[in-house]
Amino acid sequence: MVQASGLKPTRYSGFTLVELLVVITIIGILMGLLIPAVNAAREAARRNQCATQINNLAKGAIQFEMAKKRYPGWLESFGTFSGTTDPSDPETAVTLAAHIKIGPWAVNMLPYLDAQPTFEIWNEDKYPVQTATGFTRNAAPSLPIMQCPSSITIEANYARNSYVSNNGMEPNATIGFATSMARVNGVFNNKYAGLTSPVPVGDAVRADDFKDGAGYTVLFTENLQALPWTNVTATGNGISGTPDTYPGASRYVSGFVWHFRDPNPAAFPAIAGLQTPAQVHRINGGTATDDKFALRMTSVPAGLSLADLARPSSAHVGGVNMGFADGSSKFVTEIIDYRVYQAYMTTRGKSSNVPFREYVLEGESL
Repeated sequence: MVQASGLKPTRYSGFTLVELLVVITIIGILMGLLIPAVNAAREAARRNQCATQINNLAKGAIQFEMAKKRYPGWLESFGTFSGTTDPSDPETAVTLAAHIKIGPWAVNMLPYLDAQPTFEIWNEDKYPVQTATGFTRNAAPSLPIMQCPSSITIEANYARNSYVSNNGMEPNATIGFATSMARVNGVFNNKYAGLTSPVPVGDAVRADDFKDGAGYTVLFTENLQALPWTNVTATGNGISGTPDTYPGASRYVSGFVWHFRDPNPAAFPAIAGLQTPAQVHRINGGTATDDKFALRMTSVPAGLSLADLARPSSAHVGGVNMGFADGSSKFVTEIIDYRVYQAYMTTRGKSSNVPFREYVLEGESL
């Protein structure tokens, strides 16, 4: 009798549907955990790069002060173009009108930022810096050192910029333009009076003026609303239509200011009408309807002014990078007291025009 041989069950290699779903779920969870960590690492690297750039700006300003015995102004004249073609751009043989070459602090910084050829365009009378519709291409390049890699609000196609200078106090009804830019109230001041209806020119600010300490005096910070580093106005093409007249917007389009306000106005009953700082005046400040990314100096919302937007802001979470007069850079949180902010910007708080002149900036305040 023939016995049937036993049959073994058939086995298939591979994953079941349940196993595949489990693996996909695990991969999804891991990706959900990994992607934020990668993005955080990338942002940390961008923030560090921004800090390095602003640190180099501070060191460049220190070198300028050592060479010239003063810090740059927020606006200066760099000569006069008599009116002819541009010798630096022979391909564009267009006769350009004569003009006074006025520019912000960044122009003086160019030799210390590896941009000597661009500085010569501004500093030598044979070269123009503006046309009828804007700046010449050789006068307004976009320099990598002037652009924070995290910024998402830079819209210009020339002289792209993320950084602004310490331009002191915003004038008010009792403290005028000249007093507001006194050496004790800030570092950068006006150096161009204008030929028509001239305005005051600030005194030379030197390293010896930093009585509160160079490490406690800020030179530069970030601003998401900063306009191109060549601009002296906030409208049109950024050039002054009548360069013989002082352009009032020049203080704000590439600078930041402090306001005559205090977190506790009740402590100063003798100062009538003293107010608390508006939210937009604070670091990374916005408004009830516009956050720090939406605001633009070229279209200031109703109820605000250019001075309101001339404050530190950045795309970094929680604060901004600042460059100080000792050549260091620090990440300053957006929750610091406004008195600390004022102390950072003034060179000698006790002699300045801040409401609380007896405030002492201490290490735990930073």
